[in-house]
Amino acid sequence: MRIDIFDEIGIGGGASGVAGGLIHPYSPKGEYTSVIICLGAKVDMLPELSGKLPLRMCRGVVAHLQLPDNTRSEYGLNSPSILSNAWLAIQGSRSMVMGATWDWKSRDYSSTVSVEEASMALDELLPKASTVYPCLSNWRFVGASGGLRAMPPLTALGSVPLLGCVDDIIGEQSRHKYWLVGGLGSRGLLYHAMMGKLTAQAVISRNEDVIPFELTSWRKTK
Repeated sequence: MRIDIFDEIGIGGGASGVAGGLIHPYSPKGEYTSVIICLGAKVDMLPELSGKLPLRMCRGVVAHLQLPDNTRSEYGLNSPSILSNAWLAIQGSRSMVMGATWDWKSRDYSSTVSVEEASMALDELLPKASTVYPCLSNWRFVGASGGLRAMPPLTALGSVPLLGCVDDIIGEQSRHKYWLVGGLGSRGLLYHAMMGKLTAQAVISRNEDVIPFELTSWRKTK
């Protein structure tokens, strides 16, 4: 078995890379027994899938925080990251990331955050995070970054990721060649390993039925 991983920045150097389409792969070997598409919010930039997936786009901004050198109240090395209305991703005893805002009106993919957007994010996130970690008032804001998250649809089953074969959407005649992993939303760090394992099992067996129906039901409602 051989697996090739294509990264838009490393291969195409930007949005033009993913916008090139699936039919003309970068590899001269040509696009493969199976292709797994996992581009997050940028999946909508692929011509074959643009506007065809039930994803809800939402921009999020995170704040980067550091503890000043003259402050001793370090975050415990054995203490966990925090998941709440505003989460804290611990990067060490003196560094953390606080997130994230929700801007449903924006489709801005840029990681660059303006001073105004950063200030608004900080005003929104600090009160929420401080309720679960009051010592946050000792930390200093050192920057912000943003991005677009692809949220799955709201259904009777909840808001669950999108997995499954997309041959019919792309217009591929062969069966079980193109697969999608998407819509992990704001909980991708919790979902990604299990989603990857399920997709790998489906691709290897060429059988979408090994994926729980909750994760493939979007194909019937899109």
